Amino acid sequence: MPDAGTTEARERTYRERAARLSTDVRWHERRARWVSHGRLVLFLVAATLAVIGVWRPEEPRPLLLIGAALALAGFVAAVLHHTAVQRRLRRARALEALQGEAVARMRRELDGVPGGEQPDDAELPPQAADLDLVGPSSLMHLLDTTGTSMGRARLRSWLLSPAAPDEICARQEAVRDLAPRLDLRQEITVLGRTQDRQVPDIEPFLTWAEGAPWLLPRPWLYWGARLLAAGTIGLVLLDILDLTRPYLWAPAVVLNLVLGAIVIKRTKELFATLSLGERGLGELAEVLALLSRTTFDSPRLQELQRSLATGAHSAHRQLRRLDKLVSLADLRSSGMVHAPVLALTLWDVHVWVALERWQGELGRHVRGWLEALAEFEALSALAAQHHDHPDWAFPELTGDLDAPVTAEALGHPLLAPARCVRNDVAVGPPGSFLLVTGSNMSGKSTLLRALGANIALAQAGGVVCAEQLRLPPLELGTSFRIDDSLAEGVSYFMAELRRLKQVVDRAEAADERVLLYLFDEILLGTNVVERQIAVQRVIGHLLGCRAIGAVATHDLTLAEADGLDDACRPVHFRESFVDDGEGGTKMTFDYRLRDGVAPTTNALALLRMVGLPMDGD
Repeated sequence: MPDAGTTEARERTYRERAARLSTDVRWHERRARWVSHGRLVLFLVAATLAVIGVWRPEEPRPLLLIGAALALAGFVAAVLHHTAVQRRLRRARALEALQGEAVARMRRELDGVPGGEQPDDAELPPQAADLDLVGPSSLMHLLDTTGTSMGRARLRSWLLSPAAPDEICARQEAVRDLAPRLDLRQEITVLGRTQDRQVPDIEPFLTWAEGAPWLLPRPWLYWGARLLAAGTIGLVLLDILDLTRPYLWAPAVVLNLVLGAIVIKRTKELFATLSLGERGLGELAEVLALLSRTTFDSPRLQELQRSLATGAHSAHRQLRRLDKLVSLADLRSSGMVHAPVLALTLWDVHVWVALERWQGELGRHVRGWLEALAEFEALSALAAQHHDHPDWAFPELTGDLDAPVTAEALGHPLLAPARCVRNDVAVGPPGSFLLVTGSNMSGKSTLLRALGANIALAQAGGVVCAEQLRLPPLELGTSFRIDDSLAEGVSYFMAELRRLKQVVDRAEAADERVLLYLFDEILLGTNVVERQIAVQRVIGHLLGCRAIGAVATHDLTLAEADGLDDACRPVHFRESFVDDGEGGTKMTFDYRLRDGVAPTTNALALLRMVGLPMDGD
C-alpha cells in the first residue's frame, strides 16, 4: 500500500510553494500597473509636445519636437519593459497554478487539470481507448506536464508505442536524474503555458523557420523602404530646423502609409506566427538556457544537452536574439504609436528583413532544438510521477521471450492512492493464460486495465504502480470497448470479430516481442453456445502462437474446456453481503485477487437491490 505520510509530505511541499508564488504574483501585478501608468504618461507627454510644436509655431518649436521625440522613445522603452514585466507575471501565475495541478494529479482529481484532449488521430491503436491511455481522465492526462505541442506528442507516442529494452533503460536513468529537480521540471512546463493553461501549436513557427524567405529575394522592395524612410526622416528634421518649406515631408508620409498597407497582411501573419501566442520566444530561450547550464548525470540528458549547442549556434542565445527581433515587432500592439512610427520609418519592413536574415542563417537548426526540448519534456513528465509516487517501482526488463509477466502489489495508476487496492498477479509463460472470474463490479476489468496501463508506463520508461514488475519485451492487444457502426453497417458482433482478428494477426506476426492479449467478456454479441465454442478456439489459437494473456469472463466453463484446462490459470474476485443497518443487506467488495474460479455470482442479488421484480419474490 502507498505510504500516506509520503503522499501528505508531497502535497504539503506543493501547498507551501503555492503560498510563496502567490506573494510573487501580487508583487508582479503591482509592478505591471505602475509601468502601465508610466507608459501612458510618457505617451501623453509626447503627444502634447508634438501637437504644440506643430500647431503653435510661435513656441520654441525645435525644443518641443525634440522633447516629444525623447518622450516617444521613453514610451517605446516602457512598452518593451512592460512586455517583460507581463512575461514574468504570467510565469509566476503559471507556476502557482502548477502547484494546485500537482496536488490534483496526486489525488486523481483530473477534471480541473489542463490536458486530456482527445487526439484527432483516427489511427490510434485500440488499446489507447481500451486502457484509457489518451483522452480525458486518461494516463496521458495524468502524466501530461508538457509545455509544448511537440512535447505532448512525444509523450503520447511513448505511451502508445513500446520502446526497445535499451531505450527503456536509458529513459529510466534520465527519469531518476530529473525526478528530484522539481524547480527545473516546473520551469520546463511553464515555458509553454498561455494564460488559459493551454499548449499552443508550435508547428507554424517551425514551418516558417524551415521555409524560404519572401522579402530578401526582393531587394528592390526593402532597399526602397530604407531609402524612403531615410528621406522621410530627413525631411522632417529639415522642417523642424526650419531649413525647408513646412510639411514638405507629408507626401513621403502618405507614400509610407500606402506601402505599409500593401505589406500589412503578410507582416501581421508573420509576426503572429513568431509571437507564439502569449508565450513568446523568450520563455523558450530561458528554458533552453536553463537546460544548457544544468549538470546532468544521465547519459541521455547529457546527449540532449549537447544537441542544444550545435557548433557556434547555441540554441538559447539564438532564440533570445530572435525574441529581441520579435519584440521590435510588438510595437504593432500599440496602435497609437505604431501608426506614426510606420508612417515615418516603414518600421515593419525593416523588422521583417532582420527576421528573414535570422531565418536564413539559423532556421534549419530550430526543429532539432525543439525536438531535444520535447524529449526533455516527456522525460520530465515521467519524472514527475516518480517524484510524486516514490512507492512506485521501475520495472525490471528481461530479454527472455519465455518469461512470464509478474507483478507484486499491482494497482491501477488512475485510481487515487487512498482507493487503490493492489494485488500480486502473473501472466504467462507462453502456453498459458490467466482466467479472471468474479461477480459484477468485483474488479475483473480494473485488474486487466491496471495490467495494461502499467505495461504501457513501463515500456514508455516510467515507474509503475507496483512494488515490483518484471516483463519480457511485449506488445499489447486488447478487446474491451467495442463500437458498432450504423453508418458502415457493422454490428457489435462483427466489430468484435474484426478486433479479435487484429489481435490474432499480430500474435502470428510477433517475432521480437511477445503479444500480451487482454480480453474483457469477448463475443457477447452472439448466443451462449456458439460464443463458448468461438472463445475457446480464439484462445486456443493464441496459445499456439505463444502469446500470453488474461481473459475476464463470467463464463466459468472456460476453466474446464477441452484444450484450455491445462493452460488455464484461474483467479477470481468475490463479494460479501453485510447488514446495511436498516434491516436489509448491502454488497461490498474487497477487490482482493484469489486463486481458483469464482465460487459465487451476484446478478440476481443486484436485480433485487435495484428493485426489479423476481419470480418468487
